[in-house]
Amino acid sequence: MLANDITLDKKDGTDVVYRLVSSSPDGTRRLDIASDLALPRSLVIKHTVTGKAPSIIDRHLVQFNWAVATLTGAATINTNLTISVPRDVAVTKAIVYDVISNLVDLLLDQASTGLTTTVNIDSLLRGES
Repeated sequence: MLANDITLDKKDGTDVVYRLVSSSPDGTRRLDIASDLALPRSLVIKHTVTGKAPSIIDRHLVQFNWAVATLTGAATINTNLTISVPRDVAVTKAIVYDVISNLVDLLLDQASTGLTTTVNIDSLLRGES
């Protein structure tokens, strides 16, 4: 299970702490404790199952929403990562890890040498928030 408080790094290395504010069977919502209610920054994690046997797919969404002040009010920056995993014996955790590692490496401009831990990814793939 993921921790109630999740601490992540910003580009400059400073911490952002996302605190659990709501939980449901299909996911959670956390708020950046340094953001204010007028301009919230949130982390949402959701899990859904689609399809029918034998074509069932588990979907895991990680979404960041950051509201920022603009000259005309506010705008929200939204990023999403959806991991869709077919329930098929041919789809192994190793393959899922490789795909995620490719994404991380792409986002980090090939500066990554692979995933050093899979603890949080395992939690997400088990449907934990």
